[in-house]
Amino acid sequence: MGDPLSTTYGAMFIGVLFATFFQGVLTLQAYIYYESFPNDHLSLKLLVAGVWFLDVAHLVLICQSCYHYLITSWGNTAALLLSTQALDLHLVFVGMASALCQAFFLTRIWIFSKKNYLLTTVLAAACLTVLGLEAAMSAQISRIPGVAAFGSLTAEVVTTLGLSAAVDVAIAIILVWHLQQGKTTFERSSFVVARIVQYTVATGLATSLLAVACLAVYLATPHTFIFIALHFSLGRMYTNALLATLNSRRNLRKILEDSSRIDSSFVRAMQSTNVHRNSSDMDGSLTQRSQKEAL
Repeated sequence: MGDPLSTTYGAMFIGVLFATFFQGVLTLQAYIYYESFPNDHLSLKLLVAGVWFLDVAHLVLICQSCYHYLITSWGNTAALLLSTQALDLHLVFVGMASALCQAFFLTRIWIFSKKNYLLTTVLAAACLTVLGLEAAMSAQISRIPGVAAFGSLTAEVVTTLGLSAAVDVAIAIILVWHLQQGKTTFERSSFVVARIVQYTVATGLATSLLAVACLAVYLATPHTFIFIALHFSLGRMYTNALLATLNSRRNLRKILEDSSRIDSSFVRAMQSTNVHRNSSDMDGSLTQRSQKEAL
């Protein structure tokens, strides 16, 4: 390693810059959300506010850590080798923000799976396990005197990041499967489902790929801070995915509402000619109403 600072505190500084950028994107998305959906349920508004504040708190912690190492303690070799409380705590805030976002997607699985208690419970238990592992790892790191000892937590890091990626992939796959099952013969309704599938796959892949990238970098270079730099943005991938999903509802709802009006007119026109087709169309309309509730 030519210059250890470039792969440790240099990498941390770059990670803070990227985290700050994603925080700006999240703030813009939160503003768009509150402007576009003033009539949303209070629980959704509190969820958005909660994940935003968690990410702000996380950003404060990592900025404080970066300032400590690069400004306050610069030139003090002993201080550079010690971890800080702020750096230890950042894992907890990443875990809480991620868990809240996963809880939102679990509610969608609950709706689309027609309240499948077993499936939702298993996924919720996995999400809570990841949160518990994040908290436990934070507590364990706080007992390690030097930052160089981070490389000794291989089992904990592999388990946490591996399970996190697996949960994200599972949530995405299950959502896609249930969405495909809910497709109707109506072109616009099917288009809405296809768009939701695209959003689901994109958000699930983004978070799981970043978790896998963190894991791969850690295994390849455990004694650098490159994996920490990547991990700084992991929570914001979840929160930005959540806000992107919420903000996408405006166009999707408009398409579905236009389609519902067309389908209702079609049903009324066919009532006097074909009872069987009338019933089929009404089933399609009911399916569309379920999709609108999920949106």
